[in-house]
This record gives sequence, C-alpha cells and structure tokens, in this order.
Amino acid sequence: MERFRRNGKIAGTEVEMQFDLKKMPGEKGPSYMGSIDGLFRGYVTRAISGSFVRMFNSDVPDECLLIINEKKA
Repeated sequence: MERFRRNGKIAGTEVEMQFDLKKMPGEKGPSYMGSIDGLFRGYVTRAISGSFVRMFNSDVPDECLLIINEKKA
C-alpha cells in the first residue's frame, strides 16, 4: 500500500497527517484516505493541476491541504 505522512502546525498545535492510497471507482487520478492524528478525516485526490483537493464531504482542514500541497508527495 502506498502511504505518505506529513507533519505540520495547525492553530499552533503539531499534527501528524497520514494518507493511504485508496482506489476509488470512477476517479482518474490517485485518491488517498486521510487521517489526522490517527482520526479518519476523509479523502483527497490530485486535481488536474497536480494539487491535492478534497473529495466528497471530507473534513480535511484547509491548513492540511496547504501543508501537503507545499510538500508534494
């Protein structure tokens, strides 16, 4: 399973983000199941631009997307 991790500060608190590759039917690019500090927060995928974006009703905070887009997987 492909996995990547990122660490960063959100609202002054250090968090660990983990993203596991997840095959999603109908999605063109790779999709990842995201967990923040061990809690499932939703799915992200790479947009055509190459940046990660939320999928469905994901609860991945904007700050996390900024961190992972800053340090491309």
